[in-house]
Amino acid sequence: MRTLARLIFWLLAGIASICLASAQDSGNGSARPVYYVDFKEVVHRASLDYVARALQEAEKNDAGCFLIRLDTPGGELQATREMVQLFLASEIPIIMYVAPSGARAGSAGVFLTIASHVAVMAPGTNIGAATPVSGDGGEISKDMKQKVMNDTVAFARAIAKERGRNEKWVEKAVTEAASIPAHEALEQKVIDLIAEDMPQLLSKVDGRKVKVKGGETTLRTKGAIPVEVPRSWRENLLIALSNPNVFYILILLAINGILLELQNPGATLPGVVGVICLLLALYAASVLPINLLGVAMIVLAFVLLIMDLFAPSHGVLTFGAIVSFIIGSVILFQTDSPLMRVSYSLIGAMTVMTSVFFIAIVGSGIKAQFRKKESGKERLVGATARARSDLNPEGKVFLDGALWRAISEDGQPIQAGETVQVERIEGLTVYVRKVDTG
Repeated sequence: MRTLARLIFWLLAGIASICLASAQDSGNGSARPVYYVDFKEVVHRASLDYVARALQEAEKNDAGCFLIRLDTPGGELQATREMVQLFLASEIPIIMYVAPSGARAGSAGVFLTIASHVAVMAPGTNIGAATPVSGDGGEISKDMKQKVMNDTVAFARAIAKERGRNEKWVEKAVTEAASIPAHEALEQKVIDLIAEDMPQLLSKVDGRKVKVKGGETTLRTKGAIPVEVPRSWRENLLIALSNPNVFYILILLAINGILLELQNPGATLPGVVGVICLLLALYAASVLPINLLGVAMIVLAFVLLIMDLFAPSHGVLTFGAIVSFIIGSVILFQTDSPLMRVSYSLIGAMTVMTSVFFIAIVGSGIKAQFRKKESGKERLVGATARARSDLNPEGKVFLDGALWRAISEDGQPIQAGETVQVERIEGLTVYVRKVDTG
């Protein structure tokens, strides 16, 4: 009996061990998927919408975590703040991975990296240079500099403290534009890990405990399947259109196309192109920080140019239009990031092209004034005819295949058979002048 009991005991122990091993293997093999996105662009409203949707999809599908593979030069501060708010309120862990080698987390990328639950960088990457700048890329005015700087520093330190990162370095990144490579970021506790690729990253963060909105959770990423959340066609379109230079060109094409259609009714193509560009520009305006004053000044420039076609301003309106066009182009976007402004070289090129375009229109209008009439009675002015009777001062001339009542313009008598030139026409009477054929 004792031997039988021992056999049963060892048999049950073996079965339990097998079941436990099987459960562990099953647990590792069924790790929740890791949802991720590739973020290789400027931070703005369109990219914010994309990340927000991807994060929402990851939470909805019970993902183990949400990973962002980051490479950004920076972007708009307001969009960055809203993205940080998403990270802080996330119910699943967010891993920020600055990769691949050569990538950077510049300016706005610093705030996004330190706001993540786990910050990782690939070898050969860097992070830093988060000093706020004015919309034209220069220094902020003295009156506003201290206010903006203090606000940005407080924002950065609050995030760093929440995530347990190096507050002093984060402050230096804002105030001194400090920038460091991956290995120094790890040494100074700006990031948590360095990983060469995503599989190594998932292996290293496995078992790490992080604090999310719902409480503390443990990452189980070893053997997890990465699932990319691709952009929708709408997001791809918005991100393409959210380039300030693209938006600027669309606005100018829209205005020029519509003006060409108004100048040449029935041409169709300029009007169609203009309306399409206008609709695309309005679509992009939903995500871009548009300064309405800038748009108004660009429109005013075109109005002044049109007025100059009809008013003898001797170029004053054209000069005012060029000044208004340049100022409107520079202030077109109301943002703190130099990445979200129109290129100065593009502004210069478009100013020259627009000026040349309107000069060509003015030139064609002037030429039209002096062009010989091709139809109607007006076309006969300047034509020559033969007197069929004496004009003293009234008589008949043969003109354009018909006899006309004619009057000598200067009152001088004209004999039949002499050549005359038409000076003007009133009704069915032509006023002529004798042509000296000597």
